Amino acid sequence: MNPPRPDDPPPDVSDDMRELLGLYLSTRRADLARLDAALAAGDFAAIRAVGHAFKGSSAPYGFPEAGRIGAQLEEAAARADREAVEALVPRLRAAIPASDPGTP
Repeated sequence: MNPPRPDDPPPDVSDDMRELLGLYLSTRRADLARLDAALAAGDFAAIRAVGHAFKGSSAPYGFPEAGRIGAQLEEAAARADREAVEALVPRLRAAIPASDPGTP
């Protein structure tokens, strides 16, 4: 069985779960914007916090790859490894859909 892709719709879930998924995605997209600002400022503590948030929250919502990349981002930020962080950011962005599944 192949893992879900970011553009795949979630499995059939209740309206409450759809609402939670939407909130999760909205929060992670805001974190991606925070990540861009933190990278521009060289704020590795903020980058580490964003990586940690992705690491801890992504798998339960069906985005395990985002969680794995978040863990790598957290580790790279702890080392203040700008090159590694810059390589991970686009991968993390690609692991989260740009719009909520099921919407145009």
